[in-house]
Amino acid sequence: MKMKHPTILSKCINVAAAMLMLCSSLTAAAQGKLTVSGLVLDETGAPLIGAGVIEDGNLANGTVTDIDGKYTIVVPSDATIIFNYISYKTEMVKVAGRKVIDVTLMPDNTVLEEVVVIGYGTMKKSDLTGSVASVSSKAIEDFKSGTVLEALGGQIAGVNVTAADGTPGAGYDIKIRGVGSVNGDTSPLYIVDGFEVDNIDFLANQDIMSIDFLKDASASAIYGARAANGVVLVTTKSGIEGRPQISYNGSATYRLLSKRVELLSPYQFVKLQVEANPTKYGTTYYKLGEDSDGNAYTYQSAEDYLAEGIGIDWQNEAFRPTWSQNHDISVRGGTNDSKYTISFSHFDEDGIFTNSGYRKDNARVKLFQKVTKWLNIDFSINYTNTLKTGTGTSGGVLANILRYRPTGGLNVSDYTLRYSMYDPLSMSESNFNSSDNNPILQAESVDDNRKQEQWIANASLNFTLAKGLTFKTSATYNANYQRRDIFYGENSNQAYRGGGVYGSTQTTRALRWQNSNVLTYKTKIAKKHSIEAMVGHEVSYSGNEYLLGQSKDFPFEDLKNDNLGLGATPSQVTTYKAENLRQSFFARAFYNYKERYMFTGTLRADASTVFSKKHKWGFFPSFSLAWNIAKESFMDNAAWLSNLKLRAGWGTVGNDRISNYLSMDLYTPSKYGVGSSQVTVLTPKQIANENLKWEGSTTANLGLDFGVFDSRLNITADAFIKDTKDLLLAQNLAHVTGFDSQWQNIGKIRNKGIEVTLNSVNFNKRNFFWSTDFNISFIKNTLVALQDGTEYMFSRSGFNSNFSGYDYVAYLGSALGDMYGYMYDGVYQYADFNVAPGGGMTLKDGVVDISDHAGKAAMPGMVKYKDMDGDGVITTSDRTVIGNGQPDWYGGITNTFNIYGVDFSFMFQFTYGNEVYNATRMYCTQSNSDRTNQWAEVADRWTETNASSVVPSYDGYVPSELYSRFIEDGSYLRLKNITLGYTFPEQLTRKAHINKVRVYVTAQNLFCLTKYSGYDPEVNTLTSPLMPGFDWGGYPKSKAFTFGLELQF
Repeated sequence: MKMKHPTILSKCINVAAAMLMLCSSLTAAAQGKLTVSGLVLDETGAPLIGAGVIEDGNLANGTVTDIDGKYTIVVPSDATIIFNYISYKTEMVKVAGRKVIDVTLMPDNTVLEEVVVIGYGTMKKSDLTGSVASVSSKAIEDFKSGTVLEALGGQIAGVNVTAADGTPGAGYDIKIRGVGSVNGDTSPLYIVDGFEVDNIDFLANQDIMSIDFLKDASASAIYGARAANGVVLVTTKSGIEGRPQISYNGSATYRLLSKRVELLSPYQFVKLQVEANPTKYGTTYYKLGEDSDGNAYTYQSAEDYLAEGIGIDWQNEAFRPTWSQNHDISVRGGTNDSKYTISFSHFDEDGIFTNSGYRKDNARVKLFQKVTKWLNIDFSINYTNTLKTGTGTSGGVLANILRYRPTGGLNVSDYTLRYSMYDPLSMSESNFNSSDNNPILQAESVDDNRKQEQWIANASLNFTLAKGLTFKTSATYNANYQRRDIFYGENSNQAYRGGGVYGSTQTTRALRWQNSNVLTYKTKIAKKHSIEAMVGHEVSYSGNEYLLGQSKDFPFEDLKNDNLGLGATPSQVTTYKAENLRQSFFARAFYNYKERYMFTGTLRADASTVFSKKHKWGFFPSFSLAWNIAKESFMDNAAWLSNLKLRAGWGTVGNDRISNYLSMDLYTPSKYGVGSSQVTVLTPKQIANENLKWEGSTTANLGLDFGVFDSRLNITADAFIKDTKDLLLAQNLAHVTGFDSQWQNIGKIRNKGIEVTLNSVNFNKRNFFWSTDFNISFIKNTLVALQDGTEYMFSRSGFNSNFSGYDYVAYLGSALGDMYGYMYDGVYQYADFNVAPGGGMTLKDGVVDISDHAGKAAMPGMVKYKDMDGDGVITTSDRTVIGNGQPDWYGGITNTFNIYGVDFSFMFQFTYGNEVYNATRMYCTQSNSDRTNQWAEVADRWTETNASSVVPSYDGYVPSELYSRFIEDGSYLRLKNITLGYTFPEQLTRKAHINKVRVYVTAQNLFCLTKYSGYDPEVNTLTSPLMPGFDWGGYPKSKAFTFGLELQF
């Protein structure tokens, strides 16, 4: 019986509703009104949920579409109905006595009334006076990756996004308008829903509504001490009004190596080994005749290695195709007073290199509650759990893959070589090096698991105190727990060198909390003067705790890091703790006169515990102006002109993201034996500098916003000069102080450039839509000042113990990121020498001499350098700038199509003018090394019968030395993403009670046009801003083919 009550009740409700509709219709008819109903669809034919339907001239009479895009409204028979939806063009339709009106709304990609986030508030795009760029959720939703940062590269003018390499879960380097620091943090400030976070890797792509970039100081100065490198503002999706909307997006991705590095074939390798050391290897790889058992030797000559299937392809063994998966599900809904969104995301990428992968699970709840007319509450909680596994290819692993010999020769079978931890041949020789072990077994023998668990809780109270006057108090609590477990198994080279298996566990706890209080007043006077004023206070705390424990001499390795106490020798224990507290006051004022003349001014004062009492406070002002010429009366006849706005701004921001305690005396501990005990002695490490202060960045910006043909073509152009002063650098001190240097504010950098963004709607018909988005940036970086009397600053990559020289330099008046070495001038040929009757050779007059530098007499086949100082001989004084890792220009272009339910888009990303320091190639062309394979170019080395001018002879190079041959053009044009999707017609999906069904196929990194010989030109395995464009052991990028299904209920 209980089951019948709801049925009876629902029938009663339906009857009552029918009676009400009948009465309403009769009343409407009596008054000359109609009940109009219909559908509101988007450009693909899918229903728009929550679209506004309003009677023109009677704003009180309105409704919104339901989950099926349906609406019903009673209006006069001669009325006009307004249909609107966020980010879509508004349509006005005359009723003209019709009872059914279906409307298709088209996207407005450049609508000027679009609201953007500007920090502690929002603003209409048409009111912006600073330089702000936005990326919508549609621009990133088809990228299936572990972080949204991968999708951002090439989409925003002035924002250069570079991947460290292709490692699953790898980090990304984001630079907004160039390099903003030398020794401080150069990453932008990340703000998610109003609160600072360390990065945005924890976010699921499906949860992001929009990302706004504050690029100039006039826009970002409201964040003061943290905004020197720009600000990235992320707004997550909120609940919606209406019935629950359930969405699911699932996909599977097939990944494979995008490019192979060409290496010597087994035949070429054998020829090189025998040429380099005929005595040692003359009978290792081939031999005529038979062995002692009367069996013919497998390889009678080098030519036998030309047969198919000979040798080991180590790249094929190490990099194999894999499948990854991604699942997103969300529920959104609510009423006018209560809205909610709940989402869950699972991403699991199996890396193409053995024993590597990345997994991320994310759960999120976001609530809105209107308590009274004057109080609203917002609350959200986010949980993220990630696991990154594997050692990757860094630290020489990739070099070992490329250098490991491709054949065992006569004495070692290829199978034995493939599955032995160490090359049996190398173990029998006196120069055996345990680091040169089987790279695949090494990766399989080391467990490296990095786990992270993050909880973020946000809450805010929004009070309406009076008309136009609001107060918002908000707080966040952000707890991040990380654990890294490393265990070196018995087949690892670490265990071999250390005398047995061992492991370490590192735990980190990062805590951040923040409270902000903002009072905002908005008013409009005489319909001409719009005024907005905001004042606020903020206090924030961040702290880090770190613990590292290591243990050796395990009796067995079964429990690994689960019980480090099994190790008989606790070899290392390290702890660390750091805290930072910041207090801030800020204000912003905005004035708009007739939407023609606009002014924005901000002021922020920050105090940070990072600095001493003398310089604890920093003050950061900014102002900006805008003139909307299109609104002037003299432009009334220019109907084709949608927008014409000039912007100018100036501002100062700071950077307090430096190491703690730089302004204090620091000591380093040392342990000494005293009798039968051990004592700790503290030794001075750093001399205090109480005058240490903020790094400051001042930007002047001039911008133009231009739109024509009802905003179907829009161009935004900005020119800027950004000066960063008081850079933290190590000032050399007199030896009598007892210290070599002291951190001081003594440097200055200038970045200047031009950015252009173009958006166009090329076609916009009912069943055909085509838009184009293009951006390009030209940015130049210059080092303006160093410490007194200093004109340059050297840096050392130190990627390998054998390559220990300086390889980067920064000169006054030049860009950061200059690569430093010898200028390659080909190879010495016989024509460069005079030959004596006895056969002796001497260099001809005017031919530069490398003998003293090389440590042996110059001879044909040796590498030749340019004599930069003109003294006729090569010395260290001939080193010079041989490249730069910063691009001259970069950008991207995206085209989007919608045709009868089919959506198609493709995106190209490009960069030009940057070089890549290919350290992997340099290491893999040391052709005089025993038992090591080489880059394929070594096959063209100089020999008596091959007078190569490109590659020296097998022993004709100076070992472990950088010269311009290994500095390569890093320019590229990449097809970053291409997507093809189909949304099934609504009349088909509705029968299954499904609102939307879309299937799609996406390809990422399909091809990359470049001259770079390494795996990928988009690489930077060093994090220092002084050493960009460095490639040492970078994990190769993969091609990715994604097959997905999107459902909406």
